[in-house]
Amino acid sequence: MSLKETKECLLELLGDAENNVIALSGRWGTGKTHLWGEVMKESRDETVNGALYVSLFGLSGIDQVKRKLIESVMPGVEAHPKIWEGTRQAVSSGLKVLEGFHKGFAALSDLNLLLAPVMLRDKVIVFDDIERKHEKLGVDEILGFIDEYTQRHSARFILILNSDQLAKRELWDTLREKVIDQELKLLTTPGEAFSIAVGLLPTRYSESIKRASVACGLTNIRIIRKVIKAANRILADRELEDALLDRVVPSIVLFAAIHYKGLEDGPDFQFALSIGSSSDWGDIVDNKNEELTEDKKRRAKWRLLMNELGIHGCDEFEALVVEFLESGLFDASKLAPIIDRYVSEKKNIEAREQAKLFLFKELWDHRLGDAQLLELASALIPIAGLLDPYVCSELETVLAVIPGGGAIGQAIVDGWIAAFRLQDHEQISDENPFNLPLNKAIVAEFTAVDSRAQARTTVLDACMHIIENNAWGTAQEMAMKGATAGDFELAIRTMEIEKLRRFMRRMIEMRLNRQMYDVHFGTATECFIEACRAIANDPTSSRLAGLIKHLFARTALGSELALPQTATGTASGQDGAALNNH
Repeated sequence: MSLKETKECLLELLGDAENNVIALSGRWGTGKTHLWGEVMKESRDETVNGALYVSLFGLSGIDQVKRKLIESVMPGVEAHPKIWEGTRQAVSSGLKVLEGFHKGFAALSDLNLLLAPVMLRDKVIVFDDIERKHEKLGVDEILGFIDEYTQRHSARFILILNSDQLAKRELWDTLREKVIDQELKLLTTPGEAFSIAVGLLPTRYSESIKRASVACGLTNIRIIRKVIKAANRILADRELEDALLDRVVPSIVLFAAIHYKGLEDGPDFQFALSIGSSSDWGDIVDNKNEELTEDKKRRAKWRLLMNELGIHGCDEFEALVVEFLESGLFDASKLAPIIDRYVSEKKNIEAREQAKLFLFKELWDHRLGDAQLLELASALIPIAGLLDPYVCSELETVLAVIPGGGAIGQAIVDGWIAAFRLQDHEQISDENPFNLPLNKAIVAEFTAVDSRAQARTTVLDACMHIIENNAWGTAQEMAMKGATAGDFELAIRTMEIEKLRRFMRRMIEMRLNRQMYDVHFGTATECFIEACRAIANDPTSSRLAGLIKHLFARTALGSELALPQTATGTASGQDGAALNNH
């Protein structure tokens, strides 16, 4: 039942005196304690209003439970004097030394255990965090306490339990079998969970965060609060228009939910960052051609989630969000230029939102016919130059399978290329850190400018980040995994001397400990060796070749600089030299 339905039902059950023990179960963080607080406020029964609450977390004996309950009496005496009038009289007549206890129970010591039956008579008692009790507090003790106080002292109990954190299911099964009269299972909806979380931690981005949070199915209120906190810190209370919020907020919510483990069987950072990439599209193609494994079904489910969120590809903004979540350190100076650029590119963002809307309708709106889809797509041709190349490529791919859509898709690509050629590009300095798929014609344009510039920069930046911080994040792992031997060779030949000194030392260290690093960086150290081998055996680079040989000679890697052997056992370079001598 939803939170609203559960609250109504619990109030109704409390109105029936026959229900001595009521259980409220549900997943951790979904608002059970919050719900009980609401019930206490709304109930017309003063014993419910003044209920005694105790968390069993860490309690190792029933005497500790009694002490905690009596300690919780003090606030209730002043707030609900009527329900404590009889208790005051009973204790006063039985133990005159405590005649002033109704003003405060500070004088109580171990005598409070003797007073427990009197003080807890006719009261509503709440046991929370039952699953986190100490091992020494046995289930028999809990059962005996509940049975004694319900049968002999007319007490009533509310048992609150996180059902997903039970180490031993038999505890709950025993309670259900022996003492529980009624059980309610709370199934808080994502909308209800967000409403509670935002009430505890306000944000000016409430509507945008709520849409993304509901799409992610987040029901853990603690995690939603962390998501809101992350969004507030990243966006720094900036006033952003709807189109820009639609661009940045879903990514913040998704990646924060991944980091704080708020998604049940959700994607990891690497999958989310690579959405729409060539590897992702390769998976989609494989899914069409091969039998779906459980892993492929799971990844397909993740793609649907990201599509619902409107995340079709990631750029440096998502990389920065991941860096912040992984490190806990936030550099506003890095984010400000990205947000400022997004603001200055309002038309671009609006155009991308229009393209995103088309992609959404093409996938989900089964009521639209081909003619209607083509009409929507035709409106994208005039604004193609405002789209990014990856969206254009995706549009062309999607339209290619719609009858009559091929020409529109090609017109969108042509429009983007025409706008690109009007700009002055010395090199491709942006983008594709996540290897997103590109239309072949767009790839040709990039190649003409300098298609490899970004790859070189990315490899060098990733390596220097690892060297300078002695640590790495998801972005660095992806860059290293995608690096080729050519990327390493160009980096070695062109980097500054001081960087080269540090770079070579760390990369040699990684190669010597490849078992540790290959898990994170794939074939990066092997590509590094290939690059060094090529330089070491290049007669036109004698100085650099000599440096590399000198560095390797002092390690166990010297033999790896040798060229591959032929069938006769001689290096290919030596064979060539022998032929020339003849």
